[in-house]
Amino acid sequence: MKRICAWCKIELGTMYLEDNSDDITHGICAKCKEKILGPQRVELMTFLDSLNVPIVVVDAVVNAETANKAARKILQKELPEIAGFPGGAVFECAYSKLPEGCGKTIHCSGCAIRNTVMDTFQTGNSHLEIQAPLTQGTPDKNQEVNLLISTEKVSDVVLLRIDKVGNT
Repeated sequence: MKRICAWCKIELGTMYLEDNSDDITHGICAKCKEKILGPQRVELMTFLDSLNVPIVVVDAVVNAETANKAARKILQKELPEIAGFPGGAVFECAYSKLPEGCGKTIHCSGCAIRNTVMDTFQTGNSHLEIQAPLTQGTPDKNQEVNLLISTEKVSDVVLLRIDKVGNT
């Protein structure tokens, strides 16, 4: 299996799998990791905004810490409407508007965004282009949106990349 950096797309080598797959998986290269965490630390927002892919930085309880310009454009929100808010509020999940709130309704147990981010936190495993259907709006008036998301754990956060957005 070919492995490439999810951020800059350089090749990271190959991984052996028993099924001898020609698929591609993602990681983070030393240069990109260095930009985020290294001694010549680049401001995180400067680095994220330099990427042309939408990235939301998520904490261990699935609250958004920040989002780059590309993500803010897709989400149609400014940083004060994102930073510190639960993922459901950031993505306009209809069920996050119920009295229980994001992460606490019966619908949340099946949330692909929440489950993918939590798995990345717990296992450290990255995920690539996971189908994440989302019901946006309110429980009474909503629309279905299909997302493809990828995740990568870096230090104590997960970088959630929005790979594709489509309506049904």
